[in-house]
Amino acid sequence: MAEGVVAKFKITPGTIVIGAIVLWVGSFFSGSDTAVQPEQTSSKPLATRPAPGTSTPQRTTSPEPTTTPAATTEAAEQVAQASELSALLSALEITPEMNDGYDRDLFRHWVDNDGDGCDTRKEVLIAESLEQVSIGDRCKVLSGNWYSSYDGRVFTDPSDLDIDHFIPLKEAWGSGAYAWDADRRRAFANDLGIDEALIAVSAGSNRSKSDRDPNEWLPTNTDYTCDYIENWMVVKIRWELTVDQAEFNQLSGLATRCAN
Repeated sequence: MAEGVVAKFKITPGTIVIGAIVLWVGSFFSGSDTAVQPEQTSSKPLATRPAPGTSTPQRTTSPEPTTTPAATTEAAEQVAQASELSALLSALEITPEMNDGYDRDLFRHWVDNDGDGCDTRKEVLIAESLEQVSIGDRCKVLSGNWYSSYDGRVFTDPSDLDIDHFIPLKEAWGSGAYAWDADRRRAFANDLGIDEALIAVSAGSNRSKSDRDPNEWLPTNTDYTCDYIENWMVVKIRWELTVDQAEFNQLSGLATRCAN
C-alpha cells in the first residue's frame, strides 16, 4: 500500500459471519496450534550508508548500531594523513635560505584587524581555550583552559602561554618573506585565516623552538610530531614559502615514519 494512503473497509453483519467461518475452517485444517515462524537467515542484514549529497540518511535494517573498532579508525586516519603528507611534500619548493637583513620589527604583529578590541594574541587565546574564557576590560584574557601541543601540558593562566608563529618570523623571512612588502608581512604575522598559522603553547616550549625549523627542533610531545610537520608544510605552502634542502629531507623522513 502506498505510504500515506489509508484504506477504508465497511464492516457489515455479513462480513462478521464470513470471517467467523473462515477462522473455523482454518482451525480445522491446521493440525497444530503453533504459528508458522518466518524463515530465519543466518546472517544479519547490513546497515546501509547514506548516499553522498543526500540530506536524509537511509534507514538501516540492522537491529542495533554497528561500531568501527578503534584500531581500524586509527589505521584509516594514519593512511589519510600519510597521503596528505605526501601531497604536501610534492608541493614544496626547495631553495636555499636567505637570512640577511632580518629584523623582527619588519613584521608588525598582535594587531586588532577587525576592530573588536581584541588583538591577535587575545583572539588566539579565546579561540583555543578548551572552555569559555574569563575576559576583563579591554579584552584582557584572565583565565581559561589551554593544551600546549608542543609539550602536552595544560594551563589555566594565559600569562604562562606564548602565541607561536608556526613558521617563525625569521624562518619566513629567509624562505621568501624578505621580498614581501610591509602589508604582506603584517598579514602573515597576524594570520587568523587558518588554525595552523598561530598556536597557543607553553612559553618554555616556544622559546625552546625559537626560530628553528624541523631539522633543528621538534616538539618534546612526540605524539604531535606528525601533526607538527603537516601544519608546518600547510603554512609554508599557504604563504608560498620555500624550504631548504636539509629541512625538506627532515620533513620527508618524518613523513615516511608517520606513514608506518
